[in-house]
Amino acid sequence: MTKSNKLFLIIIFFISFFLRFYKVGKYPTLLWDEAAIGYNAYSLIETGKDEYGKTLPIIFKSFGDYKPGFYIYLAAPFIKIFGLNATATRLPSVLLGSLLPILIYFLIKEINPKAHKTAIIAAIITVFNPYSIHFSRGAWESNVLTFELVLAAFLFFKYINKKSNKYLLFSAITFGLTLFTYQAGKMISLFLIVILFLTNLSIVNLKNIKNLFLNFVFPLFLFSLPILYGLFFSSNANRLKVVSLFSYPRPTQESIIIKNESNQLDYDLFHNQFVFFGRNFLLRYFNHFSPRFLAFEGDWQSPRHSAPYVGVILYPSLIFLIIGIFFALSRQKIDKLGIFFFLWLIVAPLPSALTRDIVQSLRSMSFSIPLIYFISVGIYVVVNKYKNIFVYSLIIGAYLVSFFYYSDLYLNHMIKKNPDEFLYGYQQSMDYIVKNQSKYKNITISDYYGQAYIFYLFYSKYPPQLYQQQAKLVENSSGDTGKVEQIDNIKFTTPDYNVIKSQPSSLAIFNYNEIYRQSIDKSDYFKDFLPLSPINNISTFYAYQNQ
Repeated sequence: MTKSNKLFLIIIFFISFFLRFYKVGKYPTLLWDEAAIGYNAYSLIETGKDEYGKTLPIIFKSFGDYKPGFYIYLAAPFIKIFGLNATATRLPSVLLGSLLPILIYFLIKEINPKAHKTAIIAAIITVFNPYSIHFSRGAWESNVLTFELVLAAFLFFKYINKKSNKYLLFSAITFGLTLFTYQAGKMISLFLIVILFLTNLSIVNLKNIKNLFLNFVFPLFLFSLPILYGLFFSSNANRLKVVSLFSYPRPTQESIIIKNESNQLDYDLFHNQFVFFGRNFLLRYFNHFSPRFLAFEGDWQSPRHSAPYVGVILYPSLIFLIIGIFFALSRQKIDKLGIFFFLWLIVAPLPSALTRDIVQSLRSMSFSIPLIYFISVGIYVVVNKYKNIFVYSLIIGAYLVSFFYYSDLYLNHMIKKNPDEFLYGYQQSMDYIVKNQSKYKNITISDYYGQAYIFYLFYSKYPPQLYQQQAKLVENSSGDTGKVEQIDNIKFTTPDYNVIKSQPSSLAIFNYNEIYRQSIDKSDYFKDFLPLSPINNISTFYAYQNQ
């Protein structure tokens, strides 16, 4: 590698790191899963056990969603060094997200050494890509999974080119780790492995079959054993059942209405459950290819997964994406690079399309990698055809304007537009509780957003040894996540003003929705409520003290 290339990659890393690390401890606000990751890592450091007292688990019970534990172990060293806080919890994601542009550069170059300019463009696009920035700035396991998938693919192609078994083994190990990183990794890793073999069929022969088995198939099988055991013999599969598209058949009443509109034969032919699931799957799948998702709105079902008014790619990228796909697939002979990323593009939305959500950028995050490649191809085609300063300036200017617009939306509007989605106010509420809890015998904290207990544990740095003795998750009858109702003298439930006002030495934290539902905001005693988290002319949480 030349000195200029090394310098380019160093600059790319530092710009990428700055964009992902800037104010990462404060923005965005910490979410449930991030707090659970941080506290369980803290518990491992202090006791060698998770919050429930299980020694060094690979799957963490957490809220009853049974989280794969790789990110928790990644976060543990950072929390040990920097303490239990949002920044330390998010640092693994920040670092891997910052390295992703460099890894994409090497992946493209490994598949086709002649695609140097496309690789450079892809690295730059990744640095400023909203998809990557958003999930790199939180403790999102899907961001780590995406890094692992690119790394595993790079190592596999390295094996193809170098014929060194160590790269094949390292690729298998990396794929194995995806199984313990994020639930969607179980599916997308399998698809990517199939794609890698399809694009490299020459290695599948009698002479090489033993080598492939020993250095790739067998290590992957060993990694999969705990996952298979969990799926068949424990509760680990509960969350999968809850989010699966096939767990939500057409309602009986809707079926009756359809039959009344025609007859049983018509229903059996055109409106049966197979057709119902097929239509819903295709709707979810193709939503990921819509301009609404890609450029104009992003994950519209879960606003916490993207900035408002903008998609998962910058506006100019939509044009270059179309150009790139058309150019890459219209050649007389499509090269391996184009085939590999096109197949990845096709399978990437599948883990999301097979779930209940109408669109889901989190479960489909590996989708960002083929998007970046084809956007880069589109830019390369345009700048290679129109070699003049005006075209270069127009492209750079369009991207700068789009990126600054995205930055404004992310930093100045995202949380203010959707404070509920970002659980705004939990930190301020828990800080207030920690400071004042010794003054009260009874404390009630609103659980309106869910999982309030984990924020108390996180922000109070509650001793894991003490919590493990009383940890009790109340299971949800529907099979979804459970809840913790009490720690010491603190209850996590909806506060009732009429009860609290009759209990001396009581402190209650109300969510503003509960204030409205109990009509407290219309009463004279509302002046006694202390706003804890002002935002947009409201406060998401209020404290009421009955001393």
